[in-house]
Amino acid sequence: MKPSNPVLTIRRILVALDTSPSSQAALEAAVALAERVKAEVFGLFVEDVDLLRVAESPYAREVLYPSAQEGRLTRGVLERRLRIQAEQARRALMAAAQRVNVPCTFLCVRGKVSSELLAAAAKTDLVAIGRLGWSMGARLRIGSTAMDLVASTGPVLLLSEYRVPGPLHFLLYFDGSADARKALRWAAEVAGSDSGKLTVLLAAQNEEQADEMREEAESLLPEAGLKVAYRPMDPRDRAGLLSFLKQVENGMFVLGTKEPFEKLPMLEAVLRESKVAVLLFRYDGEQQ
Repeated sequence: MKPSNPVLTIRRILVALDTSPSSQAALEAAVALAERVKAEVFGLFVEDVDLLRVAESPYAREVLYPSAQEGRLTRGVLERRLRIQAEQARRALMAAAQRVNVPCTFLCVRGKVSSELLAAAAKTDLVAIGRLGWSMGARLRIGSTAMDLVASTGPVLLLSEYRVPGPLHFLLYFDGSADARKALRWAAEVAGSDSGKLTVLLAAQNEEQADEMREEAESLLPEAGLKVAYRPMDPRDRAGLLSFLKQVENGMFVLGTKEPFEKLPMLEAVLRESKVAVLLFRYDGEQQ
């Protein structure tokens, strides 16, 4: 008898909101996933107190685009802009949720961005965040807030600005570990309910190991109703993994382990150069 009980129930998805393109991508992905798993989306906008403190300095300046003129930046000006951005974020959340009839809530708070998100994450089942914000050089690096969430213990969904409509193509990294088995069952359940695709990437170094992993993976999947493709992927071949992910449209790369991303530049490269979302599917010991 193959397992049928859910391995993880997602009832509430937290999405970190600002007005950047990657935040909008995170919102769209959170809403799309919420529709599939019947969850609520909780949008959080944080008025950054560190940024407000900087604006209190008499030396604070801003460079206006596209004129390149320099102007004084005051706390009052910045507060008004943050209120405008918060309202834009709220409207974007409401519009995205209403399109697919997903329940949603919105909250605007003032504080340290990472601290507020981590605190809110403890009360939700999954956090969706864009890989970057508006910071200089952001196209090359994952934002610090996203990295704080990656380092946390809960499930995190990372997005770039790339999104296309249509059924999701789920990609599951399978190395035979307990967390990989749980992630595989979850991905199969969601992909099956969406008539989407599921490709299992077998983290095998040779053909014999790949055959063993495929047999184990097949024993965890539903009896029928889901078409699954298998692809051996040598875990040492990070260039090959990146090359494959770059060919996938509208993909969600699900991992129960961070093993492929032991080196941060690999995670950054996947988010920068491919169109897949990365779902780090961690367990705190209570999810079974």
